[in-house]
Amino acid sequence: MRIPLYIDFKGKNVLIIGGGGVGTSRARKFRETGANVRVLSLNFSEELENMDVELVTGDARNSDFLEEHVKWCDLVTVAIPDVEVNDTVIELARKHRALVNLANDSERTEVVVPFEGEIEGIRFAVTTEGKSGIVARVVRDRIAEMLENDEETINLLRAMDFLKRYMKENEIPVDVRMKMYFAISSDDSFKKLVKEGKIREAKDFALRYLNEYLEGRREIGDDVVRINF
Repeated sequence: MRIPLYIDFKGKNVLIIGGGGVGTSRARKFRETGANVRVLSLNFSEELENMDVELVTGDARNSDFLEEHVKWCDLVTVAIPDVEVNDTVIELARKHRALVNLANDSERTEVVVPFEGEIEGIRFAVTTEGKSGIVARVVRDRIAEMLENDEETINLLRAMDFLKRYMKENEIPVDVRMKMYFAISSDDSFKKLVKEGKIREAKDFALRYLNEYLEGRREIGDDVVRINF
């Protein structure tokens, strides 16, 4: 069972085996995130030739040659049709504690590279675990379309993002923050303001709600300071 995660690859080392279309796509994706990308292949696409990545000419079926590069990386992607190299890659990656993304074997891959999208800071990623990339794209596009037409959810995001940042900046204890997230977001008056697109009023309501709660805790002796706004 794979766990869906968002991982910051800035400064991390990524080895791509294969200089064709899939290898180029993977190299572009990881380079755009700030990763150090090295592509190992016998041939390279024109795009790779002009990309800010390291190109190494060589045969991945040479295990000694391959190991020198696997030991360098944090993640290795196999982006060639030949699955015979997979066993060696998996073995070497385990030995040198690197993650494995097999673009040619969805069942054995350790890391899945999904189809992703983003609307107003809401990021989403979709995979069918190798069943159909076409379907994954369709689902991604439908999620994007749904969010683009869901103004209420975007308004809620803006109001809750404000509240979260405000409480963190004012060092509100985590137990209070967690309570307030759920209490305020489920309050009918707050929800009405969000639905009507009154974001400024929703933010003000959230701060009043928070201060009333903090005042109540202060009166019973809890060490929480009231916030002025």
